[in-house]
Amino acid sequence: MKAKIKAKALEECTTIFDIEVPKESIDKAFDEVYADISRISKIPGFREGKAPMDLVRKHYADSAKEEVLKRLIPEAYRLALAEHKINPIGMPEISDVSFEEGKAISFKAKVETRPRLKLKDYKGIKVDKKKVDIKDDEIAKTLENLREMNAKYKAVEDRPVQFGDYAVVDLDCLADGKPIHKKRENLWLFLEKETLVPELHEKMVGMNKAEERDITVVLPEKYPDKNHAGKPVTYHVKLKEIKSRELPALDDEFAKDLGKENLNALKAEVRSEMEKHKKASVEFETESQLLDKLIDDNVFPVPSGLVARQLEYMVEDAKERLVRKGFKKEDLDKKDKELQDKFKADAQRRIRLLFILNEIAGAEKIEANDDDVKEAYRLISVQTGKSEKEVREHYEKEGIVEDLKEKLKEEKTIRFLLNNADIVEKEA
Repeated sequence: MKAKIKAKALEECTTIFDIEVPKESIDKAFDEVYADISRISKIPGFREGKAPMDLVRKHYADSAKEEVLKRLIPEAYRLALAEHKINPIGMPEISDVSFEEGKAISFKAKVETRPRLKLKDYKGIKVDKKKVDIKDDEIAKTLENLREMNAKYKAVEDRPVQFGDYAVVDLDCLADGKPIHKKRENLWLFLEKETLVPELHEKMVGMNKAEERDITVVLPEKYPDKNHAGKPVTYHVKLKEIKSRELPALDDEFAKDLGKENLNALKAEVRSEMEKHKKASVEFETESQLLDKLIDDNVFPVPSGLVARQLEYMVEDAKERLVRKGFKKEDLDKKDKELQDKFKADAQRRIRLLFILNEIAGAEKIEANDDDVKEAYRLISVQTGKSEKEVREHYEKEGIVEDLKEKLKEEKTIRFLLNNADIVEKEA
């Protein structure tokens, strides 16, 4: 096949082709297409595949034209890539297709290309790594948290409520006589001086069980509901129960209640778990530091389309996480521009990192083999509770085995970089 091809770089990593397929190539394609159609054509008065070619051309003109386009455009595009030695990313954007019978076909093909990389030395990158050191006061704080988590709550019958108690209340909040939120029933309030609305807690002190009280306060300027922040409201409080919190003693009996042999065994397990979590945190910080230096040392343009898709993913992921925290999706949808501005630089860095890691993997011949995939299935099985067979069948059915291999290759490349880094251990 012959074609006239012009290539123009719109920007770094983006090329647009102007392609023209001459009439002789089109005529040849039509002959081949009509020959294929003729063998299966069904035209009244003729047996299947036996109709004269002129009738075949008349009855199947539209179908033939569509098929010619389907054949010639991809073929001409591949020819353009080969002629200009372009390494594309993804599918091209085809536009301005012009095709009239008896004339040449012309069209444009816009394609994103891989950046040309010349990486700086990626071995021996210097990074700091914090030493993992568990201090006694950290263990003491964790044990105190365990005591609080296992606290018992005792009903108080012989005195009014005071600071440090839990007040079980029905609570209304009114502004100008109208409720500003749904009535809260059986709400547990821990009475303390350092709180969002301290005046409410202060004026509740001294209430007795079953007592009702109207308490007028001025809401703080930082109150979440901006319509009422800094304005007076009246809380109608019905005190239903008073609870005092009793912490268990930190002794062997407490440890046994948690399934441990004694207090020393509990402390040993707390230390072990803290070391495990702190090690994971240090490893993450060390890896992040290395990758940040790798990105900062290798600056190059990346395909804008890939960045746009990564940015879209990051924005949607952020919105989903905020929805799970209670934010309204319709409110978040109005903040797309704000979120895009926030994540744009990170999206560019992420795409740049993908190209860097891919280049290093190629240079070092790092691949994800069958054993890596099998181990990944095993770990996913442990995490999800599904059998390894179910995990494997899911990945195969969804056609995402290659995606998993790419992820594993990326992880192996990062391990290679860490193994070849100049890591200096420092005090936390």
